[in-house]
Amino acid sequence: MKRPRRRVRELARLTPADESRVEALTVAMALAPGVYARNRMFDLFTNAGVQRAKSRAATLRGLVKHLVRASSLTLTEATEKGAADYVLRYEIPALALTRTAELSRVELATLRALASRSGVAALPLEADDRARIESALSRLLLAGGDTSDLAAAACALQASRAKQDVAATPSWPPPPGE
Repeated sequence: MKRPRRRVRELARLTPADESRVEALTVAMALAPGVYARNRMFDLFTNAGVQRAKSRAATLRGLVKHLVRASSLTLTEATEKGAADYVLRYEIPALALTRTAELSRVELATLRALASRSGVAALPLEADDRARIESALSRLLLAGGDTSDLAAAACALQASRAKQDVAATPSWPPPPGE
């Protein structure tokens, strides 16, 4: 299906700061897809950058599903100066599928984290991947607007949960011997 030209023009007008924000949203939407629900944040999704982040996040999650069955996987650094830093190529012989995905450094780190979480050994998590992901997510706090408010609320919620005494919370069923 071909995308309308109007939408492509909107994406072309993103500033470098907006691109950074889109990349941070991509990471957040890939790692925790239910956090930015369109039905709860309809106004947020009217932004072309957010739509692009949602699409890239879905692509990353789809790549993980494919990597389970992939063979002849190759990951190379992009030779041309452009938006992509890496090129991932793989094939799935059972489906007669060959796929190529262009990824930024942060998207590759996110893909590795998702693959690691899913138990896919094809793309092992590297030492600096976690730092790249955390750096991208921290940009949501600095970006301002709706995403900044949501990120600040998530940090506050996480801090309040950490303060709770988990041991005092009763469990069901009770442990044996009680």
